[in-house]
Amino acid sequence: MDFKSFVEALLTGTPSAILVTLVGVIWQVVYVHSRDKLRDEQARRELNLELQKFEHQEKLDKRRFEHQKELETLRFEYEQRKWREELAKEISVKLVDIRAGEYATIWSQIESIAANKQESGKLTPEVTRALSEKVKAWRYSKGALVAEETTRDAAMAFQKALWDYDGSRTYRQMRKARRLFRNAMRADLGVGENIEGKTIIEITEQRNKIKKELQALQADLNISEAES
Repeated sequence: MDFKSFVEALLTGTPSAILVTLVGVIWQVVYVHSRDKLRDEQARRELNLELQKFEHQEKLDKRRFEHQKELETLRFEYEQRKWREELAKEISVKLVDIRAGEYATIWSQIESIAANKQESGKLTPEVTRALSEKVKAWRYSKGALVAEETTRDAAMAFQKALWDYDGSRTYRQMRKARRLFRNAMRADLGVGENIEGKTIIEITEQRNKIKKELQALQADLNISEAES
């Protein structure tokens, strides 16, 4: 019932009719108010639900982004580590190749002091000093540049022992220096005394053994740390 109808009912209707009309109007007002209130509550619930969905999705997106970021970081670190390992491997292979050539060059010269030379009387101080000069030249060439410190020290001891050779007394020192120099070069190439391949741990143990023997030889040859 609209307002005009309500007014007409009040003016023309009987008291009972007016009462009924009034009750109906009140009922309509209550109904409309309740309906609007329910609608508002429903709208608020729907809005809150949408907000909750949005916040939940936002959290999911944030977690997904963080997870993706972590994956990308791990992937980058893996690729970086892989690249470094491959580079280190390439450098190691190249280094061993260079060492093999440089070490073979100096070792081919050592034939001049072989044991049979000493037995035949061909091993003279002149011969050993000539070789000493060659070892000295090698120590300042690419060969020593790519060698480990132990190998360079062994070369220095070998050079000194060759120079000090007097024909008899110092022969054992020279041979010991030769052996240590040879073993040090083999360790640099990753092989043992018997030419078998060795692990890093085994090579380290071998090099430590060489260092220990080398220190005793350096003392016998009066080689100071400054000289080596």
